[in-house]
Amino acid sequence: MAQRIFAVSKILGECDVRDKVALPAEIRKHMQPMMNGEKSMELTASDRWGQEWTLKYSSFVLQTGKPKNPVLSGAGWRQIVNDNGVRPGDKLIFSRDQVVGADGVLEYKIQVKRQNKTFSSKIAAVHDSGADGESFYEEEVIKPKSQTRLTFQGQPM
Repeated sequence: MAQRIFAVSKILGECDVRDKVALPAEIRKHMQPMMNGEKSMELTASDRWGQEWTLKYSSFVLQTGKPKNPVLSGAGWRQIVNDNGVRPGDKLIFSRDQVVGADGVLEYKIQVKRQNKTFSSKIAAVHDSGADGESFYEEEVIKPKSQTRLTFQGQPM
C-alpha cells in the first residue's frame, strides 16, 4: 500500500508534447528536498501497467532570481510521447507515493489520459451518480501502442 505525497496534473500543450513538460510550480516544494542542491535529477516513473520510464526532472532559477517552472524531459519523455501517441489536449498526471512499510521507498507515477470526444469534437462528459452519490467522469486512458486502449471510469480528481 502507498501513501500519496503529491499529484499534479496538466493539460498538455504543443511545446509539452514536442519538447518537455513544464510542470506546475507547486511541485517544486515536494521535489526540492530530493534534489540535494542539484539543478536536475533522473528519476524512474511507472505507469499503471508497470512500464517504467526514465525521466529528467529539472528546476532552475533565472539570473534575476525568479524560478522557472520545473520540467520533465529527456529520452524517456520522448518515448512516452511516441509510444503512446500523446498529443496536445491530453492530460498528464505526475505523482509520488511513499510505500507504506518499505522504509520510506518512494515511487513516481506517470499517466496520460485522453478525454473522450464526441463527433463534433466536444468533450463528452459523463455525469452519473454512483452508489455513494458521487459524480463520475469518463476518460480514455492511453496505453502503449502494443496494447489496446481502455476506458477508465471513476470519481473526479
